[in-house]
Amino acid sequence: MKNETDEINTAKSEQARGEPMNQTPKFDMIAKGVASGVAVSTIIQVGRGAIRTLTKNPLFMFSLGLATGYFTHKYRKEIIRATHKTVEQSKDFIVRQKECLIGTLTESREGAEEEDASK
Repeated sequence: MKNETDEINTAKSEQARGEPMNQTPKFDMIAKGVASGVAVSTIIQVGRGAIRTLTKNPLFMFSLGLATGYFTHKYRKEIIRATHKTVEQSKDFIVRQKECLIGTLTESREGAEEEDASK
């Protein structure tokens, strides 16, 4: 009994000092969410204006194409390896999904046959 009263008195003294008991984490989470939303919105608006301005400049577009071509040529072997790896992984994924689908269809057919046999 003494422990419960000590906890109650501690909670009351925290409230008396002006410290909210469980509202600080919720408020902080909401405030962080609002601040993040405002920051993202501001960045998007500034980015849109900058991109519009830059895409209207032919020199910028030419230099962007030049840089893209340079890096594509420089890393072409890595790009080809990554593409082949992705193709192999997608083939494996399709095979696994096909096997899973066949197994599911087989189970459902067996279940339907057993249901028909029991009637």
